[in-house]
Amino acid sequence: MAVMKKILTVTIGILFCMSLPVQNTYAQDAPNPTHNIELSLGMTSNGQLGGLGYWQEWGLGKTGAWKLGYGVRFTGYFGKDVTHISAPPEFYTDETMQDSVFVASPQMSNIALYIGAGYVIKEKFELGFNIDALGYTFGGDKDATFTSEGNETATTVNPGSITALLLGPNDIGMVRSDFFAGYKFSDTWKVRLGLGPLFTEYRTDTELQTGNTRYRGASMMILASVTYTLGS
Repeated sequence: MAVMKKILTVTIGILFCMSLPVQNTYAQDAPNPTHNIELSLGMTSNGQLGGLGYWQEWGLGKTGAWKLGYGVRFTGYFGKDVTHISAPPEFYTDETMQDSVFVASPQMSNIALYIGAGYVIKEKFELGFNIDALGYTFGGDKDATFTSEGNETATTVNPGSITALLLGPNDIGMVRSDFFAGYKFSDTWKVRLGLGPLFTEYRTDTELQTGNTRYRGASMMILASVTYTLGS
């Protein structure tokens, strides 16, 4: 019940953010949103990701330099030798309560509603961020090793779960966020470079750790993307 309340709160917050451009339209006769497609790649020492997203973006303020948008994004993740630790916040924030699940070749995909904001400098340079908010994470079963107090147990894990942005250790599922700097080459093309924390999650079929079946991995990705603007 507590998790559902948090998900509902986040959903309401997202809907409020999505309504801001509409409010701005009435207040300042703002232009129609731009429609964009983005192809992205990410890499870290023990994993890679690829993403394809579509989003709408509004310019806010007198000059339209402030940007606010939302869309849908698919992300596929491939990792190597990743240790996932107990994910629920009461475990995740207390090292003495953390057990782990080691997965040699983690692989999962996520489709999610994502939200973002940014600021454009001199119509060419851009600073901003975006983050997954609500969606679903899916993938196949993986062999894994569960470790508790030095004792190891072979097990099977699966990533299937809701994705929900509930802030910090409360997040559920695979949650991707991007912090970037961008450059606009033309009215239709721009590139972005940045960094982004990626949280991945696996679940065990039974409670190998009392009171818990969820285990989270964390990576800091180096990101690059290309965006094509379809128009308004």
